[in-house]
Amino acid sequence: MAEIIGGTSLSGLLNSMNNNSYGVLLSEVVETITPIETNDTNTVINTITLPPNIGTIMESSINLRRILDGDGTYSTIKVGDFTEVGKIKIYGDYVQNSVDLPKFDLSQVVSLNTNIANFKFILSLKNGDEAPKLFASKDVMIDLIAKYGRKEPIPVNYLINQRKLVVIDLEPLNLLTEQMIATELSINLNSNKNVEVSRNLFTYTNYVSDADGNLVANPSYDLNELIKYISWVVTKPNQNYNERLLAPNVIGEWVSTINTDSGEDEPSTDTTNIPDTNTQSGNTGSGNTGSGNTGSGNQTDTGYGDGDNTGGGGGGSD
Repeated sequence: MAEIIGGTSLSGLLNSMNNNSYGVLLSEVVETITPIETNDTNTVINTITLPPNIGTIMESSINLRRILDGDGTYSTIKVGDFTEVGKIKIYGDYVQNSVDLPKFDLSQVVSLNTNIANFKFILSLKNGDEAPKLFASKDVMIDLIAKYGRKEPIPVNYLINQRKLVVIDLEPLNLLTEQMIATELSINLNSNKNVEVSRNLFTYTNYVSDADGNLVANPSYDLNELIKYISWVVTKPNQNYNERLLAPNVIGEWVSTINTDSGEDEPSTDTTNIPDTNTQSGNTGSGNTGSGNTGSGNQTDTGYGDGDNTGGGGGGSD
């Protein structure tokens, strides 16, 4: 019996979607044998029927990034939080030529003043497996909303796609801070010399004494401090080298104490947040790439707009 196998490319699409963990299981696909009109009565065609929600499933990939794990396998993580809320119809040169493009809800993106966020990409902050938190500058958000209003969905959907999001995983950063805190608490802070760090970039240690008089940490986090630092990192460096430096007390706070056994005329020295002008953190990066995918791959890509600090995309994507 001759057999015509139809929908080969469609089967490939479904297999690809299943391998990319976009939410489609091959068990959901219904295979049927459908007779067709032909001069050969022994010929049948094998067709594949898609699930009714296939459109929504495919569009969910705007939030999902595929990354290569250390063991050589791929996994999928959620880096965006955009839900389709409608369609925008755009036309070609003739009214007969049109296509419906999805419109997504942008309300999950936190709009920040430009003194905090001056980059031109969407920033996705993750903490391990927790849901991502999205941030953008006020200027970018105004522009995106205006483009949707003018029925220009292509540049908006381009920028919010997972490939263009700049993703930073906070989990390894928090682990480093926890190690620093543990090291600090393991030393004798009542010794002659010590430095007590109260803020490390965006992490506040919040040291307090417990009932036994021992110091314990209750860390808290200020993401605005981290986002301001990211803005500085991706901003094109000033041509004047001295103006591209950050003093240590801009990205941290501490108290250093030197106890002496001198007489009453020579009291202890307590120095708080006095930066060493010869020890500064410099922005030595060149250009304006928006990288920074900690723990989520690393790929620099050109993002949105014509400004200097254009967004770069994520890493490890297909």
